[in-house]
Amino acid sequence: MRRRLLLVAGAVAAGVALGFSISVVQSGGWERWLARHGIVPGYADLGRAVPALEGRHLYLDCRGAGSPTVVLEAGMGADARSWGSVFPALAGTTRTCAYSRANRWGSDPRGPHTLAEAAADLRAALAAAAERPPYVLVGHSLGEAFVRVFAGRNRADVAGLVLVDGFAPDRFRRLIALAPPDLADRWQANLDANIRSVEAIDRLAWAASEAELKAVDLGDMPVEVVVVPQPFAVDPHIPDGDRARLEAAWREGNATFSARTRVTLAEGAGHFVQWDRPELVVEAAERLVAAARGN
Repeated sequence: MRRRLLLVAGAVAAGVALGFSISVVQSGGWERWLARHGIVPGYADLGRAVPALEGRHLYLDCRGAGSPTVVLEAGMGADARSWGSVFPALAGTTRTCAYSRANRWGSDPRGPHTLAEAAADLRAALAAAAERPPYVLVGHSLGEAFVRVFAGRNRADVAGLVLVDGFAPDRFRRLIALAPPDLADRWQANLDANIRSVEAIDRLAWAASEAELKAVDLGDMPVEVVVVPQPFAVDPHIPDGDRARLEAAWREGNATFSARTRVTLAEGAGHFVQWDRPELVVEAAERLVAAARGN
């Protein structure tokens, strides 16, 4: 009887294991399965403090081999640890670096500064670590503003950008200008609140930073936009007669970061696309890596 119970238990365990394996495969891999079940893969802390400018040090973690080098730029208040769900896959394709900006985990503090000054810090840290260009820069949320300014000021060093559900205040301002008055006021209040958070949390001097962002011209640089669809069709604050027009303007804004912009809609994802749909971020970066290699 005991032997029979053990055999049944073993069969059940094997069945559970098989079912689990099938579930992982059907989800598109281990990282995707974890994300679908609300579990973000942990970040393995393998980095070090690297000299930047003015005596500061930034946390930098580089793994893998090959060119171009992918550099991961986190969103507001986030740091290198936010990339655990895509870092191993990207490092398996090419050299990949996650880092933390000043005032974030593992890096030194600094006072108010601009996007361009942060870009100069990153460039100095990469040089100090002998991480050579060309770079493919991946920016999530507020990170997209940092990577756009970096690319605008270091065009020769950048092979392409991946903008992951970006902050894009310049695009949002254009949308606000097209909205009816009540909606425009609502959206403007939302943008103003976000900017106050950026100033407080990331210590950015925003007026000067936005001027730097406005001056960026990416020309024909390859840009991959991975963006979460917005609820234009159901948002109760948008008048019915304006839905299609505003959604078309939003789509145009996403498609015009450069003359060579490709847009991927991250269906089913929340703002942290790299957690909910990590494969989309990996695939976008890998397309740019392949293009830079001439593949």
